[in-house]
Amino acid sequence: MDTSHSSPLPKPDLNIIGLGVKIPDQITAEARDAMARCSRIFAIVQEPPLEWLPTGTSEPISVTNVLGLYAEGALRTQNYDRVADIIFQSLRDTKSVGYVTYGNPLAYDSVAQNLVRYARQAEIPVRVVPGISSVDTLLCDLGLDMAPGIQVYEASWLVAARIRLEVTVAAIVLQVGSFGSLRTNYRVRPEAASLNLLAEYLTQFYPKSHELSLVRSSGAAQQSPHIKKTLLADLCTVHSEDLLNSSLYVPPLGAARLDERFLSAIERV
Repeated sequence: MDTSHSSPLPKPDLNIIGLGVKIPDQITAEARDAMARCSRIFAIVQEPPLEWLPTGTSEPISVTNVLGLYAEGALRTQNYDRVADIIFQSLRDTKSVGYVTYGNPLAYDSVAQNLVRYARQAEIPVRVVPGISSVDTLLCDLGLDMAPGIQVYEASWLVAARIRLEVTVAAIVLQVGSFGSLRTNYRVRPEAASLNLLAEYLTQFYPKSHELSLVRSSGAAQQSPHIKKTLLADLCTVHSEDLLNSSLYVPPLGAARLDERFLSAIERV
């Protein structure tokens, strides 16, 4: 049979989907539409699929919990690389695959970052669906605006890169519960004593009397966020429950010095 004029086979379709922090309340219509396109979904979301999968699809959607693919105690990068490889290889057998995660999928998610890179290298269409991130919910939980500016850092990277904090601008330090370890430790609750080097580093910029907030946004409806205020001097003595899945908010220390000549000039524009 002459196939010289036949249509080329469609390329597989990859969807990277963020569901927000509170499931299912923060799932967008765009995220539901993207999931409905998928015949197979790999998810880090731990709520039962009935709570977040779209209904009324023409075909059932196969769901794989990727946490079952992580090796406890292994380097996190090894787990992330292996899971991304498994998801990407599934495109050989399934034409529409989704990776579903919490928050914004391209915010501190190495699996999603790997998948975007693989898809671009293979010239495979990839759709990234944004979601409400933990930065968004933290600011709402505290009733704060990110204006006029905000710093956001991963806890271990902040110390490893010796990043100098601008103390007149608020800072958010993410993943404090996994600070000081590059390994996957889902079965072990973090202990505040592990934050010793982080607290020591922060004292280079802030006094020990500076008040910080450990914030864990609620993942369920009708539940309040968990907010623990503590002095920098006491950061290493908080309860493990305060540290679990929490981010650290560091308020500014004093006000920035403004260029009055610049402000005067832009008032006249």
